[in-house]
Amino acid sequence: MAADYAEDAVLDRAGELHRGRTAIEAYFATVPARLGDAQVVFDDLTVVGDTATFAWHLEGAPGAVSGTDECVIEDGMIVSQVVHLDASDF
Repeated sequence: MAADYAEDAVLDRAGELHRGRTAIEAYFATVPARLGDAQVVFDDLTVVGDTATFAWHLEGAPGAVSGTDECVIEDGMIVSQVVHLDASDF
């Protein structure tokens, strides 16, 4: 997934900043173990100009885990992503 991010992109996951593609790759490497058997389901997508906003939730996770992400895209690459969690993280 990190290949979709610009080299100098920033991923802000509920206040935890990952700066640059290398840091974003390191974050994504932790996701499969944390997800376990849960699956990410995308609920809604809105695109306005260079900003894509999508809601999501996890199915099969203990507790209710959901959120909304906002991505800014330039030249086909994500340059900024902010993750807003509705409650707990996974």
